[in-house]
Amino acid sequence: MALRASLAAALLTGALAAGGCSSAPPPSCPPGALCPAPPAPPVIFTTTINGRTAARPLAGPVPSFPIRPGEHLVMQVAVTVPRHVRVTALWVGICKDSWGWGPGDRPTGMNPILTHSRQLLAAGMHTFGLRWRLPKAQLGASLYLCTAWLSQQPPSGSAGAIAVLALN
Repeated sequence: MALRASLAAALLTGALAAGGCSSAPPPSCPPGALCPAPPAPPVIFTTTINGRTAARPLAGPVPSFPIRPGEHLVMQVAVTVPRHVRVTALWVGICKDSWGWGPGDRPTGMNPILTHSRQLLAAGMHTFGLRWRLPKAQLGASLYLCTAWLSQQPPSGSAGAIAVLALN
């Protein structure tokens, strides 16, 4: 009897692992129900700082760039917008230890904002050139090059770090 229960549990576990659990919304949502929106395809950021390039992997660590206080940073951020997404607003700036969204769909924690595009970014790659001098008095914790973007097609948005500016 115990063997039969163990075998049934093993088969059920295998079936669940093979099929996987999904948090995807049901194929149709009943009228008036509060159903989650399907996730938008990711917007990809590739950063070049003082000639060194790194891309933020979808499920990996944020790339790190060593910098010194007072250093002048010449940066290029390539934004790849996937098909079926239209980015309606994009911000790129420096964050200390937090980022997110505030009132009026504006990013928080970004100071200074190095660029803010209100121009529609359709599918494809868009490149932004940025320059910033790290203040000499800036010592201690790392800083982050961060972004925030919004899309109305589909309704989506994200804010986060795309590079660690590691102070040496």
